[in-house]
Amino acid sequence: MMQRGFAALAALLCLWLAPVGPALLAQEPEAAAMSKQEVARTRFRDLTERMQKLMIVLQKDESDVNAKADAGTLSAGSQYVREVKLHEHMEQVRTLLEQERWDDALVQIGEVKKKLAKLFEILQNRNEDLRKLLERIAKLEKFKNEVDKLAKEQTAEKEDSAKTEALQDLIKQAEAKKQQASALLAQQKELRKDTNELGMQAAADATKPLADKEGDLKQDTEKLAKDLEALEQKQKDIAAADKKPEDAAKPGDAKPADSKPSEAKPGSGPSGSAGKASGAMGKAQDQLGDNKPEPSLKDQDQAIENLQKTVDALDDMIEEAQRELLKLPFEQQAKKQENTEHATDTLSKDMEKAEAGDENGEGQPTPGKKRVQQAVPKQRAAAGQLKEYKNAKQKQQDAKEDLEAASKELKDALAQLRQQLQDEVLKALEERFTAMLAKQRELTLTTASLDKARQNVLTADGSLPGALREKITGVATGEGDLEVEACDALKLLEEEGTTAVFPEIIMDLRDQLHDVASRCRALETDAPLQQKQKDVEDTLELLINALRKTIERKAGGC
Repeated sequence: MMQRGFAALAALLCLWLAPVGPALLAQEPEAAAMSKQEVARTRFRDLTERMQKLMIVLQKDESDVNAKADAGTLSAGSQYVREVKLHEHMEQVRTLLEQERWDDALVQIGEVKKKLAKLFEILQNRNEDLRKLLERIAKLEKFKNEVDKLAKEQTAEKEDSAKTEALQDLIKQAEAKKQQASALLAQQKELRKDTNELGMQAAADATKPLADKEGDLKQDTEKLAKDLEALEQKQKDIAAADKKPEDAAKPGDAKPADSKPSEAKPGSGPSGSAGKASGAMGKAQDQLGDNKPEPSLKDQDQAIENLQKTVDALDDMIEEAQRELLKLPFEQQAKKQENTEHATDTLSKDMEKAEAGDENGEGQPTPGKKRVQQAVPKQRAAAGQLKEYKNAKQKQQDAKEDLEAASKELKDALAQLRQQLQDEVLKALEERFTAMLAKQRELTLTTASLDKARQNVLTADGSLPGALREKITGVATGEGDLEVEACDALKLLEEEGTTAVFPEIIMDLRDQLHDVASRCRALETDAPLQQKQKDVEDTLELLINALRKTIERKAGGC
């Protein structure tokens, strides 16, 4: 049924390619000609609507190779209709017939017939180059979107592995530093006990060994404090890497009331309390060096208190890191990695199938295919490592780089294909502006003729006759239509990203046409207006020449 429907669309289009010449128009009264054109417009609108509906139906049938091919053909045809503005051209034929401009209508009908013939070729697969170009762009765009999605997933999975590894290392280092702090705490308590036993009248030779030991503890604690500063920075780096850009605080945002250990103020973490302990030890060392054991006890108590705070802060750091690890279980990471690996493998097979082509073997190399294929075994190895509770960061990084390289290859290939389409756009613009120039010249001549006529047909009260006013308004309408054409051309250029010089000229053209149309609506026909119309012609000629030079330069490989 789908094939019959597709054939019916092509057959319906064939009905509109029958010759239409001056003899036929001469034989038909105005009403009949208008009626026939309205029927053509209605049937063409029906055709494009049926093309869209049928394309959706064909796209759903993924098992039918022919259905996929037909859907691609219909998509190419629909895109062509939009690019050459077929609906607008048929509307122009209707307007020309209403104005009884038979010669102009015949010219426009001829142009419409050419475009319909090309559409018919696309639907019948006779214009293979255009169809294949449009289909290849769509196919590679689809592949690139899928690769980018997989690269994003792989990046997130690699970041999870990196965070897991960093948290594990943080916990290991924090536990080692906790043991050092606990050992220093025990030694300080023992030293405090020995100092207390000396009493007030201790001999100098008795306090010196204690002062030396206190000095050793001070040096070890200072080193611990510096090591803990690096550990705290690592904790902050882990938290910062995990924070999404949208979560970053904006200027003026209220600060949270409760801060995590990783957000603690300088001097309040384990490094801060260790630093305070070291300072207290230094004071105790000085007291003992001056043979003052009793006063040194207070400083030793402060050192003990701060070392205990250091041990407690490290406990908090370890607990926080362990809570974060619970959010990243290896089983979950392995499952995500497996899913990404399966999706990547499926994509690599689709790319390979696209490269093989259809049953006739008409395929082209698929950019990025090899890099996608190379990512699969690396992803599989990463999933295996995660299942064994081992870190897989490096394998995931390698797979991520493969996917990003594949995306770049696809991006470069699409840029080349779009350049080919851009060349077609330039040719279409040249045709558009050439037609606009012919119409503007006609409007300029009409304005000059009307200006001469109005000198001899003024009414008794000095006003213009209704018939003349209507003709001048017709010129205004024509100028307004050209302004719309300029706006459409500007939009097309902006979408295609063509050379920046053209939009500036077209914007100037649009403004010129807007001014001319406004003056015509005000019933102006004098020399200043005609000069502005000449300026429009000059701008169009400038555009046409610039486009032709650009097309020639591109054709020459420059």
